[in-house]
Amino acid sequence: MTYTFAYKHFNKLGNKLVFQPKVDPFDYEIHQLILEAERNIGALARLGLNYHPVTLTISHKAIIRTAHFTTKIEQNKLEFKEVFQLYQHYKTNPLSIKQKAQIEVKNVFQTYEYIYSLDPNKDFSDMDEPVLINMHATLMNDLTGYPEGYRNIPVALQDGDGQVSYEPPAFNEIPRLMRAYFAWLYTSVTGYSSPYETIHINHDKILHPLIISGITHHFIGYIHPFPDGNGRTARAFSTLVGLIHNDLATIKDAFSVEEFFDKRIEDYYDTLMAATQGNLKPFLVFYLECVNASLTKVLNELQRHDRIKHIREVLGKGHAKTMFELISRMEDGEIFHRQLFDDTLNASTSSIAKNLSRLKDLSVIKPGDGRGEYIVCILD
Repeated sequence: MTYTFAYKHFNKLGNKLVFQPKVDPFDYEIHQLILEAERNIGALARLGLNYHPVTLTISHKAIIRTAHFTTKIEQNKLEFKEVFQLYQHYKTNPLSIKQKAQIEVKNVFQTYEYIYSLDPNKDFSDMDEPVLINMHATLMNDLTGYPEGYRNIPVALQDGDGQVSYEPPAFNEIPRLMRAYFAWLYTSVTGYSSPYETIHINHDKILHPLIISGITHHFIGYIHPFPDGNGRTARAFSTLVGLIHNDLATIKDAFSVEEFFDKRIEDYYDTLMAATQGNLKPFLVFYLECVNASLTKVLNELQRHDRIKHIREVLGKGHAKTMFELISRMEDGEIFHRQLFDDTLNASTSSIAKNLSRLKDLSVIKPGDGRGEYIVCILD
């Protein structure tokens, strides 16, 4: 089925077009997910993410995951390890024009460096229209022959079978649709009706940053203002908009929502399409669930690191600590066989059995289904 752009989220006030997204920001389910996000952000703050010894490792992993998954969604075939390797030297090793997949990833790295240099919480101009256009230009550098700025051609979205699934608005509509969005964005952030109104603030118009971020993500896909790269731009610009949340801005480079979009790719596309037809709630719920999943992942990494440190101190020296070092490199839920220790340690069968029992008592492993099998559960 082909959907065509309709002004579902717009109204007219005289000759003026107004963006009015059709969603209740106080909906119970949305509100609960916002509260969950605030708890996660607060927990990260209490764990001292900015000063935690694994923060640098986490931030490197996050930007690599973001670059990998936001391009993977667009059919980039690079494996995660290839993206990781590219991250190590993308600033010093030039790429040829034929290395399109690598250029796509490199552009994401550069775009997020740009995002992290901005501070939309303090300066609205750090997320205004020129910033969006510059961000898109960075993402598409060396990838397109189209001029920078909004499109002047018709575009259409295709499904997996190559059939047209959505026809965005005509290109001559783009400027006024974008003006309506940025006017809404200004009011949703500040409570003022326009930059020229600095006296009468309407607190009811101010929305939670994550709601603004989710609506922004939908909007760019809804309008498709650029000839190419709209998906990557939507994900990047919505990330920037979310940083008007002051506490979230302090951990901006620690998590990757894109990873969870990719894990639920059908939900991602289905809820975005529903939003184009006037039902924004499913996408906002999906978006907030992915934000919370990404925040929870960071929390788990920090908590796991701290628990590993504590267990090392408890174990001291000996075979039990050596055994623990081996399993601490595994993921929670991963299954291993006690043969791992038989093959690795110069220890008797009884000693290994004794220390396996000790690790079970410390609740870092538990028995698996098979004989001699164990499951890593450092956080479980």
